[in-house]
Amino acid sequence: MRRKLVSLFRIIVLVVIPCVSQTIFASDVFNGKEVFMRHCVACHGSSGEGSMPGLPNFKEGKTLFKNDSELMAIIRDGRGIMPSFNGLIKDDDIRDVAAYLRTFL
Repeated sequence: MRRKLVSLFRIIVLVVIPCVSQTIFASDVFNGKEVFMRHCVACHGSSGEGSMPGLPNFKEGKTLFKNDSELMAIIRDGRGIMPSFNGLIKDDDIRDVAAYLRTFL
């Protein structure tokens, strides 16, 4: 029984966690900040609190409680009054912005 639990734990650590966490480990927060300052700061503000009514306050974290895929989809496809950045920002840069947003928490 103990061997089965140890084997299951190893599978989780070696297979499941890297697959789920791939976005986190592959991102460049410093590049994310540069991309954010170039494309996002006008509406979201440099502090992430939102400079227009109805925009999310990243310091409160409500928007950032989404998983990386959901957050990247919002950045790529837009939502509400936020425009799509699909084709304007590379996927790697979108991943970096998502990682940078999490630094506001």
